[in-house]
Amino acid sequence: MKKETETGYGLTGIDLDSISLKRRTFLLGAAASAVGLYVGSFVPSAFAAAGGHLEILGWEGETGDAELADWRKQRGITVRSSYASNQDDITARLAGSDPVQLDLTMYALGYETIYQEMGLLKAIDTSKIPNYSQENTVPLFYKGKRWFWDGKQWGVPLLWGMNTIVYNPKNVKKPTEYKDLLDPKLKGKLTFVDDGTSNWSLIAIIAGYGDKFPNLTRAEFDDAFEKLKPYRDQCRVFAASSGDAVSLLVSGEVDAVFSASANTPSETVKRGVTTALSVPKEGAALWCDALFIPKTAKDVPLALEFINKTLEADTQAKMATTMFSGVVNQKAVPLLPADLRNTFDYANLDSFFEKSKLYGQPPLSSDKYVTYAEWIDQWANFKGSF
Repeated sequence: MKKETETGYGLTGIDLDSISLKRRTFLLGAAASAVGLYVGSFVPSAFAAAGGHLEILGWEGETGDAELADWRKQRGITVRSSYASNQDDITARLAGSDPVQLDLTMYALGYETIYQEMGLLKAIDTSKIPNYSQENTVPLFYKGKRWFWDGKQWGVPLLWGMNTIVYNPKNVKKPTEYKDLLDPKLKGKLTFVDDGTSNWSLIAIIAGYGDKFPNLTRAEFDDAFEKLKPYRDQCRVFAASSGDAVSLLVSGEVDAVFSASANTPSETVKRGVTTALSVPKEGAALWCDALFIPKTAKDVPLALEFINKTLEADTQAKMATTMFSGVVNQKAVPLLPADLRNTFDYANLDSFFEKSKLYGQPPLSSDKYVTYAEWIDQWANFKGSF
């Protein structure tokens, strides 16, 4: 197994010695796209606003640029939003001896453990975030282990979503379990999307290791990818992105996707092809983005106020509609468009979450379990088989 010193803290093995150079390159504005970051559309001309200033790094569509414009104006606040293309971008900005000053940023499922070990998280005073209450919050997202431990809150869930089977109902009977994708009628008509982490838990699940993921032994890991081969044999092409998956469904080259974003049907229908989601009995792959306050934060009270505003029902509904995602504030559900509300089946969330779990990430280093870097390598091998 690979050791921590070999993989670093970045999920693809960030070289911590080079982080400072990469970060300065970003801050100087040179080759920003090369490191996967760019400054958001709302960039104030002067950062010393009377009501305060926030530096935020997160996912585009989740930093409140449009939804909180009135609040910023009323409070006399300026916000500089920068967007990350993946979690490594955020890790790189915060790791090392010279981290970037940020007041708020985000982590995806599983990264809480990494950031805890790195000492990047600042405890959050939830008494300053009244919208994050037991009354308001979908139960799964209130003080769960991904955000709350050692008696303290370290992250606050913002939005969640799922990746699951997408199929063409005109050509394919609704799959109710993953093995339905092995129907001979789907030979050459199935594809995978290059979104490794949303597939990994499902790979473990169909091999019978769902209760063990993300901690698989070498034997279990090898067996899981061996049991994936029949699904690979159903495929003729590989979708390099979610957009490619949409194009393949629209063109008729494929009739089903092993695991695709929940907004895929809404994208194919724009191009004249009806597709549908199916959450099989084994469940969907879930994601959840959480806000956290890093150790480099300067204005913690304002950061807490910002978090509280993002959790208001109206803000949640607007953000979720933009991102085609789920809300954590239950009071936002009636404000959602009907198609989005029905996609996430809020009336039956308990049964949905019974089979669809919030999985973490494989360990960065371990002498017992397969590491994240080894999952990355094996996924690359899988892609290379197409």
